[in-house]
Amino acid sequence: MVSGKHVFCEKSITVNSRQLEECVAIAQEKGLVICDGMTLLHMPLYKELKKKIAEGTIGDVKMVQVNLGSCKEYDVKNRFFSKELAGGALLDIGVYATSFARYFMKSKPDVVLTTANYFETGVDETSEILLKNPDGEMAVMALTMRAKQPKRGVVAGEKGFIEIYDYPRAAKATITYTESGKTEVIEAGESAKAPQYEVADMQDYPACRKTPCFSYGDIRHFHRIYASN
Repeated sequence: MVSGKHVFCEKSITVNSRQLEECVAIAQEKGLVICDGMTLLHMPLYKELKKKIAEGTIGDVKMVQVNLGSCKEYDVKNRFFSKELAGGALLDIGVYATSFARYFMKSKPDVVLTTANYFETGVDETSEILLKNPDGEMAVMALTMRAKQPKRGVVAGEKGFIEIYDYPRAAKATITYTESGKTEVIEAGESAKAPQYEVADMQDYPACRKTPCFSYGDIRHFHRIYASN
């Protein structure tokens, strides 16, 4: 950004909120876009699901549940467990779960409750996070670096729920309607093309002064979740 170029950065975008504030200040001063490569925010499926929810398909969203777990080999020298290299459950894999939850919540959470188990290097090995916003929506996230979990996200409303597996690059979701029990499968995009969708969106941002799905305030809020663990 110092050289006047837009920045598309690998997640997590910074290790802490102070670093992010510095990057955002430079971007705003120079009229540039800074964006982290959060795959799911660019997948066509999520844009279709947002439309479905806006149409009232599942009613008002009440609860989001999302989990992600990978079983990393025990190794204190591995970057997954390094504070200096943004290791730990939240900063390494939790960015996907946090992005999923926030994508389907109308407003930024104003209540954050967390608990964690810590690896010997000081990073969170396992994290549980509960979010609540002023609209009465809640999200529950379960993250772990030492036990495998399916990448599963659920968005539950008054009339039904949406279920997505392998959600970071998902191309398919299933809607179950509460009253009838009927299901509807929604498909859009291709998982293998995830990097292409990211690049395409990034190319559009500067031209239309459009920013990613999160405001900078939301991204800063994510880092405060990490700091509270």
